[in-house]
Amino acid sequence: MAPYRGAPVTLPRSACWEMRAGGDPARHHRILLAWPEGPPPPGGFPALFLTDGNATFATAVEASRARAWRGEAEDIVPALIVGLGHPGTGPFDIPGRSRDYTPPAPGAPDGTGKADAFLSFIETELVPALERRFPVDRARLALFGHSFGGLLALHALFSRPTLFCRLVAASPSLWWAEGAVMEAARRFAASPPKGAEAAALLITAGGLEGREDRGPHAALRAARRMAGNARDLAALLMGRGPQVEFVEFPGETHGSVIPAAIARALPFALPTSPGATA
Repeated sequence: MAPYRGAPVTLPRSACWEMRAGGDPARHHRILLAWPEGPPPPGGFPALFLTDGNATFATAVEASRARAWRGEAEDIVPALIVGLGHPGTGPFDIPGRSRDYTPPAPGAPDGTGKADAFLSFIETELVPALERRFPVDRARLALFGHSFGGLLALHALFSRPTLFCRLVAASPSLWWAEGAVMEAARRFAASPPKGAEAAALLITAGGLEGREDRGPHAALRAARRMAGNARDLAALLMGRGPQVEFVEFPGETHGSVIPAAIARALPFALPTSPGATA
């Protein structure tokens, strides 16, 4: 069947460009940016960063704009939406996300554990690049991550609690590296670093995660306890520094939960009042 030759679909008020972190050709990133229609607020635009930008960016942009179109935008401040993507046409870059979203951990697989370098790229290279285009409110940066991206969000909170004021760890892969991030969470809960009390964390999971009973990997998914581990993490962190919320989406699997998690993340990450809860 011949491909349809109509015009490609594009998003208004959006742009895309490539960046090499630290000039390193091995650390190649695609940045996707959407901006509001109106002028920036006096302090500059807040910004929401999304991991796996190739897969999540358009969903977040359209979800935020749909709220405005329906007159439901009063609970979301106009903001920059930034997709943290990778080169290529696929929705997920497995080697790239394994490298950039996972923290260092003993015994971790080769090609992983570069989350600190990726957070430094966001802070010292990407945010200044955004500021050359728009005024940015650095006190109102937020990060959304799903799966391995959820590990990045948690590592950002544990290691750099003042970089993002709001973080969303959607279905974080807490099984990774024998539970290394869960162990980091225990250390964080025992002694929250300075500044952690000003942050807010939303943890989400699909109600069917770990209970999918079809396919060759059903047993592995069950062993990973995706929803159960997320629930345990929220219980561990509540009252231990940052504001913590947990949301479970009934009937959703690890893949199908992504749009629901993004929709829930918008009012949490971009409240009209910085101190508001979603």
